[in-house]
Amino acid sequence: MLRHMDRMSRWLRFSRGWLVAQAWNPRLRLLSTRSSVEHVRVPCASSGDITVSLYNIAKHNSTIPLIIFIPPFSQPAEQTPLPSCFQDYPTAVINYRWLALEGDDRREGPLYWPTPLHDISFGYSWIKDNLGAGTDVSTTPRAAYVHGSYLGATLAAALALTESYVPVTGHSMTIRGLIAQNGIYNWTMFLPDHPIHAPKPMIRRKKQGLLSQFLREHPERPTTVEEEGIFTDLKHQMPALFSTPDNLFDPFASPCLFFHSPNVHVPDDFTTPLTATATSSLPSNFMSAVDALANHSSSPSSDSDPNSESESAEDLLESATLRAKLLKPPRKGYLTYPPLSFSSNTGPVLRIPPTLLLYSTPQHHNLTRSSSSSRQTALRNSFAAQARELAGLMLRSVDMYELSGHGRYGRGRERDNRHKGTALQVEEEWGQVVEDPDDDGGRKMKVDWERRRELERRVQTFEISPSQQAQEERGGLRLGLDDRAEEVVREWLSERIEEDFGGDGDDSV
Repeated sequence: MLRHMDRMSRWLRFSRGWLVAQAWNPRLRLLSTRSSVEHVRVPCASSGDITVSLYNIAKHNSTIPLIIFIPPFSQPAEQTPLPSCFQDYPTAVINYRWLALEGDDRREGPLYWPTPLHDISFGYSWIKDNLGAGTDVSTTPRAAYVHGSYLGATLAAALALTESYVPVTGHSMTIRGLIAQNGIYNWTMFLPDHPIHAPKPMIRRKKQGLLSQFLREHPERPTTVEEEGIFTDLKHQMPALFSTPDNLFDPFASPCLFFHSPNVHVPDDFTTPLTATATSSLPSNFMSAVDALANHSSSPSSDSDPNSESESAEDLLESATLRAKLLKPPRKGYLTYPPLSFSSNTGPVLRIPPTLLLYSTPQHHNLTRSSSSSRQTALRNSFAAQARELAGLMLRSVDMYELSGHGRYGRGRERDNRHKGTALQVEEEWGQVVEDPDDDGGRKMKVDWERRRELERRVQTFEISPSQQAQEERGGLRLGLDDRAEEVVREWLSERIEEDFGGDGDDSV
């Protein structure tokens, strides 16, 4: 096992090697054409250019749905393998620039966030303009389905959540589905002050009856909060990926923040908690120091240090700010997403795309069951936890703003007090019954099955069984989809395309 983990670490270790700087060229240039693959250089304004790789584009017309593939990490276009489940479809690969894998001999940088976001934006704009259906009012937009894994999953989720519009004639392209594997959808969960890293509150211990005294005398050992392996490797690379912690709070980097406000303060660095930088209480002479500074003469004496007063004031202000943050951490507040401004009848309507979130579990982590309870103990932060959080937030949005009497895709979605709280409680795992707030008795009613079926169709999660050993036997650790995952993706994609284009349903949904 140790040898295997060491091998995996070598495969997944990042380097600070940078990409090759390319001269800006105002004209797109075909780099190569072989085996139905074309590599096109796309300029990114004054930030150099990227390569968009096109697979099987010439074999299909613009009415066939397009796959947009975002690689798991930044790597040369020629080294990006295309999953076999996409080889029957026209596919465009956006080779973004970010922290390079070890062994990448390209040099450019440093390339921090938001460089990859800008690259994806320029790449998608080029794809819309050159591979879309055009802007003729008589044509419907070309459908695109986005896939990404690891860092690519973060970028794919952000792209799909902001470019998935109800098809309207006159627009060249719209994203009709998202497939993401092992993504980080809320990078702020890695910060030490995030609530998931807090110990269990004592109130839970008191509920354990006779065990309470024993627990007080024998504090529980710290439990593992985060998944090990590549998940932890990504955490350790945050400074090289994002440069400063405030970039983690960008919703395009942490797509979960499209749906709720952060519940952690922006720290000064990635690893130091507030408790390590702030004292437990303000200095006892804080108010007297403030009064002294306020009453201090504008003409200091000759034997005083002219910088001492300003330094003291700055230190006291910093201490007070840290103390305030410790006393009152931010509370998570849910946001309306998609925003109501995107639901007007005068323009395209943004909606939550049908989504398949794949996640793997570490081979060494086994869920355990208590002999007296069926409750499972699981990691608080892992690929599975990240997928569940994003899925729950997307389901909540679909249920509240599309299926709960507010109209579909923006028509008549104004909220009022009568509808407040009528949505399914779908965060993480939503149940089969809901409370009717309009009923004084608070009785429970069964969920409408059509509504439930729509929720199940729109957002799905799938666990990938640990397959590292099988991949090792094939000659190396892969970061792409294994055979079972490709089968699931192929079936899901076929069903979505059949529903969108082969059924009798309304193409606008």
